[in-house]
Amino acid sequence: MDSTKLDISGKPDKESPTAVYKQIPEVDLEEAAVEQSKRTLKSKSNGMEKDGADEKMLPQDEGKMGDNSKVNVADVKFVSNEKQNGDAKVDIGEIKAAFVGLTKEELMKCANDPFWIRLRWFLFILFWLLWAAMLVGAILIIVAAPKCSPPEPRTWWEEGPLTEVDPDITVDELKQLKDGGIQGVIVTWPEDVYTPINISTKFVSFLRRSNETKINVIVDLKPGSSYKWFSKAENNENDGEFMDYYIWAPPKKSGSGEDTVPNNWKSKQNTSSWKFSQKQGKYYLSPDDSPQLNFSNPKVINEFSSILHNFIDAGAKGVRLTGAPYLLVDRSFKDEGIAQFVGFGLTDYGFYTHTNTAYLPDLGRLLNQWREIVKNKTDGGPFMLTESLKDLDAFKVNNSLVIDLPLQARVFSSNKQLLAPQINNDLNSVFLILENKYWPLWQHTSSAVPENVLNIVTMLLPGATLLNNNATISKDLLNIRKSDSVMHGKTDRYLVANNTVFAYVRFTPGNPGYIVMFNPSSERVIVDLPKETSLKLDDVTVQYFSRNYNETDIMKKKATDPTKVPLSPESAIVISYVP
Repeated sequence: MDSTKLDISGKPDKESPTAVYKQIPEVDLEEAAVEQSKRTLKSKSNGMEKDGADEKMLPQDEGKMGDNSKVNVADVKFVSNEKQNGDAKVDIGEIKAAFVGLTKEELMKCANDPFWIRLRWFLFILFWLLWAAMLVGAILIIVAAPKCSPPEPRTWWEEGPLTEVDPDITVDELKQLKDGGIQGVIVTWPEDVYTPINISTKFVSFLRRSNETKINVIVDLKPGSSYKWFSKAENNENDGEFMDYYIWAPPKKSGSGEDTVPNNWKSKQNTSSWKFSQKQGKYYLSPDDSPQLNFSNPKVINEFSSILHNFIDAGAKGVRLTGAPYLLVDRSFKDEGIAQFVGFGLTDYGFYTHTNTAYLPDLGRLLNQWREIVKNKTDGGPFMLTESLKDLDAFKVNNSLVIDLPLQARVFSSNKQLLAPQINNDLNSVFLILENKYWPLWQHTSSAVPENVLNIVTMLLPGATLLNNNATISKDLLNIRKSDSVMHGKTDRYLVANNTVFAYVRFTPGNPGYIVMFNPSSERVIVDLPKETSLKLDDVTVQYFSRNYNETDIMKKKATDPTKVPLSPESAIVISYVP
């Protein structure tokens, strides 16, 4: 359509825009009014000149609040009314009075007030009293707190080593043993133990020589059997008083009706433990060469108690008993059970269990009576047994072991080649028997490796060592043994170098630790200690090694690389480290 001409046709132009009117909601109008009021009030509070109109609009009481009252813009609220389009109510909120402290003049008045002076002095004195009380309390706590007492020193027989000697030993030989670090010697009484001491001039002379050299003597006695009262018992002297000194049993009828031994008890010589008395018509128990005494009889117990007094009075500092596990027997005379060992016959000692003739439960109470005599008369000397024990329960009273230094001789007794895993397993069994708390006596009799090698291995294990009487011990090894780590420390065991080397570690907090390695094999090996023991070893020092240790690069008292420690065949080495 031409824009210069008027269209009177009344038809709408499709290209012309159509006006549209949209009603503004009342809510939007109210929000706009509230926003406009906020902007107006904010602009006034930001520096616009006050003309006094706002004060005039306030109520009369509010206008008198003065400068101590403040209105925070953040406290102003605008409340809209939905029913009134565009109206808003301004809620200023509660007028808060500003805090104003005391003036200097007012503070000075209070400072000189008697009440405040007394209060200040009271608080000052109270502060120092409390401080002094805390100081005194801290000191008392430190002084009165229980201290970690040092471990009790080992006795001379626990420290060891010990050795066995013959009564013919000379004074010079005794002095040499003492100078070589031997703490005590064990000598066996050669006669019937119930005979007087002065019957053996050889033994009396030995006791005199040992007293001259001031070396401790442990006397070995065999209390289990004696002929001393047997003739009187067999002849019923003193109205049969001595019959009960021995163990008697009537014959048992065999299947053919003949008299035979009371049961199947065997001696270690693989013969019957019973012998027949023609005079009594009975059998008496005699597993050894002489008849066994009846230690169920208090008179027999007292007889041996007197013997102990005599030997200790003569100079013995300790006692070792031979045959103690067999002192009591089952008086019902039941047959022994059959053991599960292979290679024994009916007439062999090893064929039977010996539960009726060894390790009976009352042994502990019997031995404890003699232990008290030894301890009281020797000022704590050892009360020992000769046998290598397989069980300690029979030697306890109220769960307390009544013997000292239980012998352990099985670990290093094989004359075949020793193997590291077998040594470790045997030691594990021993420590289980010892309940990881009793101090044993180690003895080695194996000829598979040199003697001085086994001396090193046993000297540093927990316990004392029983050496052969011709053994010599280095001062260096003795000094290591006297260290706290060996005397009071813990023990960890390892198998290293592909299970060919047995190693153990002795350590205690605050002291150098010691690593002992024993190579029983015939091959030279290299040990990486940090890798195979999980010990954090930055540096180690070689302290001692056996005579057959042939490593020219390794020297005593010198540091070495812990990752490359060589071990010669059938040798042992001792290394120290700082934990």
